[in-house]
Amino acid sequence: MLFSLRLMGGTKTYYNPLNGEFARIVASSEDTNGEYSLLEVSLSPGGGNPLHYHTRFTEEFFAVKGKLGLQYERSTVYLGTGEQQLIPIGIPHRFFNDSPEEIIFRVMLRPGQPGFENFLKAMFGLVIDGMTITRNQVPKNIYHIAVMHNWGDTHLASLPFRIFSPLVRILYRRAVKLGIERELLERYCG
Repeated sequence: MLFSLRLMGGTKTYYNPLNGEFARIVASSEDTNGEYSLLEVSLSPGGGNPLHYHTRFTEEFFAVKGKLGLQYERSTVYLGTGEQQLIPIGIPHRFFNDSPEEIIFRVMLRPGQPGFENFLKAMFGLVIDGMTITRNQVPKNIYHIAVMHNWGDTHLASLPFRIFSPLVRILYRRAVKLGIERELLERYCG
């Protein structure tokens, strides 16, 4: 099913220079009536993201080109072209490319996640604009952290961030009240 999908969403590609990631939304939540969001990612050698988990959606990874590294639970697996791996809700995981070649993979979020789509656009925009802490990809502005946390439902698995999580929900409400969420939407997601 995955490889026969036609390009339904926008064709804009988003770039994150900190981890060498290019991503595009192949099918948005809006395109699929909320059933799923489908992203295609090109990841440079050495690229990847930190260990994290989601509470609102599953992620299913599909290797398109090269060997996609996935760490989840206590396992590390490598997916070759045509292989796939489902990551259930709440399971800490990360993707990475430890090969010398660029890799390409797709990831399907179920149900569809318009918030995650905005998270991707805004997070990559914040990175490009120098508004994140280098390599950690954490926004420098505490309200931006709160908005990204809410949109992306991306919870870093390390203990300091787990302790900080309840405060982030309070900060998110304040970011909405101050218009910071709207500013991020207009600047990066419009």
